Amino acid sequence: MNTETDAMNQTVGEVPVDTKTTDPLDMSLETPGTLLKIQSPDRPLGSPELREQLDKALRFLVLFPDYLNGTLGEYRKPLSTVGLILLAGLGLAVADGVLDRLNSIPLFAPTFELVGLGFTGWVVVRYMLYADTRQELLQAFEEVKDRVVGKEAG
Repeated sequence: MNTETDAMNQTVGEVPVDTKTTDPLDMSLETPGTLLKIQSPDRPLGSPELREQLDKALRFLVLFPDYLNGTLGEYRKPLSTVGLILLAGLGLAVADGVLDRLNSIPLFAPTFELVGLGFTGWVVVRYMLYADTRQELLQAFEEVKDRVVGKEAG
């Protein structure tokens, strides 16, 4: 009886180890164990309603790239225009934020006002004061407009 108790309560270091196992392991080498039981293809997965919803979702995911390519191809110009307008708005917002920060620095706001007034005065004297310089400005404006629109300058 003493040997049975000693066999049950062997110690490894300070931790007691129970050598008598209560749950025997199936260690048959002839038949391998199964870790995951795969459902048979004969039985459907879940209810028919669930299967129908899954089929719809998979069909949408498979056909989504085709829908996207068709939509982008059809509406390429309007989407580009909207994108450019959004980018211009974002650029204006960033520029406004930068200018607000610069205006908060002492002496920057009055300097910007002086530069703006000086440039306005130069444009008035250079292009707006005389009739021939107004014609020159109008001609330069037409050339730029034709380049932007895509007409050949002739």
